[in-house]
Amino acid sequence: MVTRMEPGTHHFPESPDPGGDSASTASWGTALRGTRFGPFEMVGATGSTNDDLVARAGGHADDGLVLATDHQSAGRGRMDRRWEAPAGTNLTFSVLLRPSWLATAGSNTGPDRRGLVTSALAVSVAEVLETMGLKAAVKWPNDVLLAGPQAGKVAGILAELVTGERPAIVVGLGLNVDWPPPESVISDEPVPPGATSLARAGIRVDRWWLMVDVLVAFDRQLAALESTDGPERLRADHLAASATVGSRVRVERPGGDLVGDAVDLTVDGALVVEPDSGDGEPCGPVVVNVGDITHLRAL
Repeated sequence: MVTRMEPGTHHFPESPDPGGDSASTASWGTALRGTRFGPFEMVGATGSTNDDLVARAGGHADDGLVLATDHQSAGRGRMDRRWEAPAGTNLTFSVLLRPSWLATAGSNTGPDRRGLVTSALAVSVAEVLETMGLKAAVKWPNDVLLAGPQAGKVAGILAELVTGERPAIVVGLGLNVDWPPPESVISDEPVPPGATSLARAGIRVDRWWLMVDVLVAFDRQLAALESTDGPERLRADHLAASATVGSRVRVERPGGDLVGDAVDLTVDGALVVEPDSGDGEPCGPVVVNVGDITHLRAL
Protein backbone atom coordinates (compact mmCIF):
# COMPACT_ATOMS: atom_id res chain seq x y z
CA MET A 1 0.00 0.00 0.00
CA VAL A 2 1.18 3.53 -0.78
CA THR A 3 0.35 6.41 1.54
CA ARG A 4 0.96 10.07 0.73
CA MET A 5 3.14 11.45 3.51
CA GLU A 6 1.97 14.84 4.70
CA PRO A 7 3.45 15.97 7.41
CA GLY A 8 26.44 24.98 -2.91
CA THR A 9 29.17 25.49 -4.62
CA HIS A 10 28.77 24.44 -8.26
CA HIS A 11 32.28 23.69 -9.38
CA PHE A 12 31.80 20.77 -11.73
CA PRO A 13 32.63 21.45 -15.36
CA GLU A 14 30.19 19.18 -17.21
CA SER A 15 26.53 18.21 -17.17
CA PRO A 16 25.43 14.59 -17.24
CA ASP A 17 23.82 13.53 -20.50
CA PRO A 18 20.02 13.47 -20.04
CA GLY A 19 19.93 10.45 -22.31
CA GLY A 20 21.34 8.48 -19.41
CA ASP A 21 24.88 7.46 -20.40
CA SER A 22 26.66 5.43 -17.76
CA ALA A 23 29.72 7.71 -17.59
CA SER A 24 27.56 10.65 -16.53
CA THR A 25 25.66 8.79 -13.82
CA ALA A 26 28.95 7.31 -12.62
CA SER A 27 30.25 10.85 -12.18
CA TRP A 28 27.36 11.56 -9.82
CA GLY A 29 28.36 8.51 -7.84
CA THR A 30 31.92 9.77 -7.60
CA ALA A 31 30.78 13.18 -6.38
CA LEU A 32 28.51 11.58 -3.77
CA ARG A 33 30.88 8.90 -2.57
CA GLY A 34 30.47 8.50 1.17
CA THR A 35 26.78 9.40 1.14
CA ARG A 36 23.86 6.95 1.16
CA PHE A 37 22.93 7.78 -2.43
CA GLY A 38 23.42 5.49 -5.38
CA PRO A 39 23.01 3.79 -7.72
CA PHE A 40 21.90 6.54 -10.09
CA GLU A 41 19.58 6.13 -13.03
CA MET A 42 18.73 8.74 -15.64
CA VAL A 43 15.87 8.57 -18.13
CA GLY A 44 15.11 11.05 -20.87
CA ALA A 45 11.39 11.18 -20.06
CA THR A 46 8.87 9.47 -17.81
CA GLY A 47 5.45 10.07 -16.34
CA SER A 48 6.61 10.46 -12.74
CA THR A 49 9.86 9.46 -11.07
CA ASN A 50 7.94 8.98 -7.81
CA ASP A 51 5.52 6.58 -9.48
CA ASP A 52 8.42 4.68 -11.03
CA LEU A 53 10.21 4.16 -7.71
CA VAL A 54 7.00 3.35 -5.82
CA ALA A 55 6.40 0.56 -8.36
CA ARG A 56 9.90 -0.80 -7.67
CA ALA A 57 9.87 -0.41 -3.90
CA GLY A 58 8.41 -3.86 -3.27
CA GLY A 59 11.25 -5.52 -5.16
CA HIS A 60 15.02 -5.55 -4.74
CA ALA A 61 15.66 -1.81 -4.98
CA ASP A 62 17.85 -0.75 -2.06
CA ASP A 63 18.11 2.38 0.07
CA GLY A 64 19.59 5.32 -1.79
CA LEU A 65 18.45 4.57 -5.35
CA VAL A 66 18.13 7.85 -7.30
CA LEU A 67 16.02 8.22 -10.44
CA ALA A 68 16.32 11.49 -12.37
CA THR A 69 14.66 12.58 -15.58
CA ASP A 70 14.98 15.32 -18.14
CA HIS A 71 11.19 15.57 -18.39
CA GLN A 72 8.17 14.45 -16.38
CA SER A 73 4.88 14.31 -18.27
CA ALA A 74 2.79 13.55 -15.17
CA GLY A 75 4.70 15.15 -12.31
CA ARG A 76 2.50 15.87 -9.32
CA GLY A 77 2.46 17.34 -5.85
CA ARG A 78 0.16 17.11 -2.85
CA MET A 79 -3.55 16.68 -3.59
CA ASP A 80 -2.45 15.26 -6.98
CA ARG A 81 -1.75 18.75 -8.30
CA ARG A 82 0.17 18.72 -11.57
CA TRP A 83 3.79 19.86 -11.66
CA GLU A 84 4.69 20.60 -15.28
CA ALA A 85 7.54 22.28 -17.12
CA PRO A 86 8.97 22.08 -20.65
CA ALA A 87 11.53 19.34 -21.22
CA GLY A 88 15.12 20.17 -20.37
CA THR A 89 14.37 23.10 -18.08
CA ASN A 90 13.99 21.99 -14.45
CA LEU A 91 15.40 19.57 -11.91
CA THR A 92 13.22 16.52 -11.27
CA PHE A 93 14.32 13.43 -9.38
CA SER A 94 13.18 10.94 -6.74
CA VAL A 95 15.01 8.80 -4.21
CA LEU A 96 14.06 5.56 -2.51
CA LEU A 97 14.83 5.36 1.20
CA ARG A 98 14.82 2.44 3.62
CA PRO A 99 16.10 4.10 6.83
CA SER A 100 16.89 1.92 9.83
CA TRP A 101 14.05 3.46 11.88
CA LEU A 102 11.34 2.75 9.31
CA ALA A 103 10.59 -0.79 10.50
CA THR A 104 9.62 0.47 13.96
CA ALA A 105 8.06 3.80 12.90
CA GLY A 106 4.73 4.50 14.54
CA SER A 107 5.30 2.03 17.38
CA ASN A 108 5.34 4.69 20.13
CA THR A 109 9.10 4.36 20.55
CA GLY A 110 9.65 8.08 20.02
CA PRO A 111 8.77 10.79 17.50
CA ASP A 112 7.35 9.50 14.22
CA ARG A 113 10.11 10.25 11.72
CA ARG A 114 8.18 9.27 8.59
CA GLY A 115 6.74 12.71 7.92
CA LEU A 116 10.09 14.34 8.69
CA VAL A 117 11.64 13.17 5.42
CA THR A 118 9.76 15.94 3.61
CA SER A 119 11.03 18.48 6.12
CA ALA A 120 14.59 17.18 5.81
CA LEU A 121 14.61 17.58 2.03
CA ALA A 122 12.94 21.01 2.14
CA VAL A 123 15.49 22.29 4.65
CA SER A 124 18.30 20.86 2.51
CA VAL A 125 17.05 22.65 -0.62
CA ALA A 126 16.74 25.95 1.26
CA GLU A 127 20.27 25.51 2.63
CA VAL A 128 21.72 24.99 -0.86
CA LEU A 129 19.85 27.97 -2.32
CA GLU A 130 21.12 30.17 0.51
CA THR A 131 24.71 29.26 -0.43
CA MET A 132 23.92 30.62 -3.92
CA GLY A 133 23.10 34.03 -2.45
CA LEU A 134 19.32 33.57 -2.51
CA LYS A 135 16.90 34.10 0.34
CA ALA A 136 15.00 30.82 0.61
CA ALA A 137 12.45 29.59 3.12
CA VAL A 138 10.26 26.54 3.72
CA LYS A 139 6.50 26.86 3.43
CA TRP A 140 4.91 24.12 5.52
CA PRO A 141 4.65 21.32 4.71
CA ASN A 142 6.46 20.76 1.42
CA ASP A 143 7.31 23.88 -0.59
CA VAL A 144 10.43 26.02 -0.85
CA LEU A 145 9.97 29.72 -1.56
CA LEU A 146 12.23 32.50 -2.73
CA ALA A 147 11.93 36.01 -1.31
CA GLY A 148 12.84 39.28 -2.99
CA PRO A 149 11.91 40.81 -6.34
CA GLN A 150 11.30 37.36 -7.90
CA ALA A 151 9.50 35.89 -4.90
CA GLY A 152 7.47 32.74 -5.34
CA LYS A 153 7.47 28.98 -5.14
CA VAL A 154 10.70 27.54 -6.49
CA ALA A 155 10.43 23.90 -5.39
CA GLY A 156 7.93 21.29 -4.29
CA ILE A 157 8.39 17.95 -2.58
CA LEU A 158 6.25 14.82 -2.52
CA ALA A 159 6.96 11.92 -0.13
CA GLU A 160 5.09 8.62 -0.21
CA LEU A 161 5.18 5.70 2.20
CA VAL A 162 5.21 2.21 0.72
CA THR A 163 4.21 -0.48 3.20
CA GLY A 164 4.66 -4.24 2.95
CA GLU A 165 7.46 -6.72 3.58
CA ARG A 166 10.07 -4.15 2.57
CA PRO A 167 8.70 -0.76 3.62
CA ALA A 168 10.18 2.28 1.94
CA ILE A 169 9.79 6.00 1.56
CA VAL A 170 9.93 7.51 -1.92
CA VAL A 171 10.51 11.25 -1.97
CA GLY A 172 10.65 13.40 -5.07
CA LEU A 173 11.78 16.95 -5.75
CA GLY A 174 10.79 19.34 -8.50
CA LEU A 175 12.96 22.46 -8.51
CA ASN A 176 12.44 25.30 -10.99
CA VAL A 177 15.80 26.02 -12.60
CA ASP A 178 15.11 27.58 -16.01
CA TRP A 179 11.29 27.53 -16.00
CA PRO A 180 9.42 29.84 -15.57
CA PRO A 181 11.84 31.85 -17.73
CA PRO A 182 12.94 35.39 -16.89
CA GLU A 183 10.07 37.80 -17.34
CA SER A 184 11.94 39.45 -20.20
CA VAL A 185 11.67 36.21 -22.20
CA ILE A 186 8.52 35.80 -24.30
CA SER A 187 7.04 32.30 -24.13
CA ASP A 188 3.89 30.67 -25.44
CA GLU A 189 3.85 28.30 -22.46
CA PRO A 190 1.61 29.43 -19.56
CA VAL A 191 3.45 30.22 -16.33
CA PRO A 192 1.90 28.71 -13.18
CA PRO A 193 0.61 31.42 -10.83
CA GLY A 194 2.94 32.11 -7.93
CA ALA A 195 5.86 30.20 -9.46
CA THR A 196 9.39 31.50 -9.78
CA SER A 197 12.71 29.98 -10.82
CA LEU A 198 16.43 30.34 -10.38
CA ALA A 199 16.55 31.89 -13.85
CA ARG A 200 14.05 34.55 -12.76
CA ALA A 201 16.24 35.25 -9.75
CA GLY A 202 19.23 35.79 -12.02
CA ILE A 203 20.94 32.49 -11.23
CA ARG A 204 22.38 30.23 -13.93
CA VAL A 205 23.33 26.81 -12.67
CA ASP A 206 23.75 23.29 -13.97
CA ARG A 207 20.67 21.49 -12.68
CA TRP A 208 22.30 18.08 -12.36
CA TRP A 209 25.16 19.30 -10.22
CA LEU A 210 22.60 21.26 -8.26
CA MET A 211 21.02 17.85 -7.61
CA VAL A 212 24.35 16.63 -6.26
CA ASP A 213 24.56 19.59 -3.85
CA VAL A 214 21.00 18.98 -2.65
CA LEU A 215 21.70 15.27 -2.09
CA VAL A 216 24.84 16.04 -0.09
CA ALA A 217 22.82 18.32 2.20
CA PHE A 218 19.94 15.81 2.34
CA ASP A 219 22.34 13.04 3.33
CA ARG A 220 23.50 15.10 6.32
CA GLN A 221 19.90 15.66 7.42
CA LEU A 222 19.00 11.99 7.05
CA ALA A 223 22.10 10.90 8.96
CA ALA A 224 21.17 13.27 11.80
CA LEU A 225 17.60 11.95 11.74
CA GLU A 226 18.93 8.49 12.61
CA SER A 227 20.13 9.75 16.01
CA THR A 228 18.03 9.92 19.16
CA ASP A 229 17.89 13.71 19.09
CA GLY A 230 17.62 13.86 15.29
CA PRO A 231 13.95 14.92 15.14
CA GLU A 232 14.56 17.80 17.55
CA ARG A 233 17.64 18.93 15.61
CA LEU A 234 15.66 18.87 12.37
CA ARG A 235 12.85 20.80 14.06
CA ALA A 236 15.34 23.52 14.98
CA ASP A 237 16.68 23.67 11.41
CA HIS A 238 13.15 23.79 9.99
CA LEU A 239 12.12 26.56 12.38
CA ALA A 240 15.17 28.59 11.35
CA ALA A 241 14.19 28.24 7.67
CA SER A 242 10.41 28.46 8.08
CA ALA A 243 8.33 30.97 6.15
CA THR A 244 5.18 29.68 7.86
CA VAL A 245 5.95 29.83 11.57
CA GLY A 246 5.57 33.47 12.50
CA SER A 247 2.88 34.10 9.89
CA ARG A 248 -0.87 34.54 9.90
CA VAL A 249 -2.25 31.54 8.05
CA ARG A 250 -5.39 29.96 6.75
CA VAL A 251 -5.46 26.16 6.97
CA GLU A 252 -7.82 24.43 4.56
CA ARG A 253 -9.06 21.22 6.17
CA PRO A 254 -11.86 18.76 5.37
CA GLY A 255 -13.68 19.82 8.54
CA GLY A 256 -13.48 23.53 7.77
CA ASP A 257 -10.87 26.26 7.45
CA LEU A 258 -8.80 27.38 10.41
CA VAL A 259 -7.41 30.92 10.61
CA GLY A 260 -4.82 31.94 13.15
CA ASP A 261 -1.14 32.43 13.92
CA ALA A 262 1.37 29.71 13.06
CA VAL A 263 3.51 29.60 16.20
CA ASP A 264 5.55 26.39 16.24
CA LEU A 265 6.36 22.96 14.83
CA THR A 266 6.09 19.71 16.78
CA VAL A 267 8.99 17.31 16.95
CA ASP A 268 7.29 15.06 14.39
CA GLY A 269 6.78 17.92 11.94
CA ALA A 270 3.18 19.06 12.54
CA LEU A 271 2.29 22.74 12.44
CA VAL A 272 1.04 24.42 15.62
CA VAL A 273 -1.56 27.16 15.07
CA GLU A 274 -3.09 29.54 17.61
CA PRO A 275 -6.62 29.97 16.21
CA ASP A 276 -8.53 33.19 16.27
CA SER A 277 -11.13 33.40 19.01
CA GLY A 278 -14.60 32.46 17.83
CA ASP A 279 -13.29 29.96 15.27
CA GLY A 280 -15.06 27.14 17.02
CA GLU A 281 -11.76 25.55 18.01
CA PRO A 282 -10.86 24.45 21.53
CA CYS A 283 -8.98 26.98 23.59
CA GLY A 284 -5.25 26.82 23.08
CA PRO A 285 -3.06 25.80 20.15
CA VAL A 286 -4.23 23.39 17.43
CA VAL A 287 -1.84 20.80 16.02
CA VAL A 288 -2.26 20.53 12.24
CA ASN A 289 -0.95 17.32 10.70
CA VAL A 290 -2.53 17.73 7.26
CA GLY A 291 -3.81 20.82 5.51
CA ASP A 292 -3.24 23.32 2.73
CA ILE A 293 -1.70 26.53 4.01
CA THR A 294 -2.21 30.07 2.74
CA HIS A 295 0.05 32.74 4.17
CA LEU A 296 -2.02 35.80 5.02
CA ARG A 297 0.71 38.04 6.40
CA ALA A 298 3.74 37.98 8.66
CA LEU A 299 3.07 38.40 12.37
